[in-house]
This record gives sequence, C-alpha cells and structure tokens, in this order.
Amino acid sequence: MAIKNQKPASEKLIYIGPNLSRGRLLQYQVFIGGLPTHLEEEFAAMPALKRLFVPVAELNAAMAQAKQPGTPLYKYYKEALEV
Repeated sequence: MAIKNQKPASEKLIYIGPNLSRGRLLQYQVFIGGLPTHLEEEFAAMPALKRLFVPVAELNAAMAQAKQPGTPLYKYYKEALEV
C-alpha cells in the first residue's frame, strides 16, 4: 500500500522566492527529488523559505499568489527578502 503524502524521488520543485545573497539560492532554480539539503541552515532560520518551493507544474499559479498581497505566498516572499 502506497503512502499518499510521499513524494516521488523524481519530483521537480522550483524556487519562486527572491535570490539569496552569495548565490545560495536563485529564483526559478529547479531541484529534483525534494528540497535542497545544502540550505538546512537557512530553513532552520526561516522555515517559511521551504514554502517557496513549489512543483514546477504549479509555477504560474504560485507566482500569481506570490505577487498578490494577502496571500500566504506573498507573505513568505516578503519574509525571504529580509534573509
């Protein structure tokens, strides 16, 4: 029996937040197989950063939400600007 919440290892996530300093993370960077492990410190400092990774298929809808005041993605994007 498969677990419904388990993501396939080949899942492609795209980062829709702003670029992080020193090239740690670039907007529209794609990751295969889940969240990047080299950003554990950033995730610990700002857990909302993880929410700016969306499935590639949802890119357009997620970008629209990130630009719309009042949505959770907008809030997360603004928080990421401060990192």
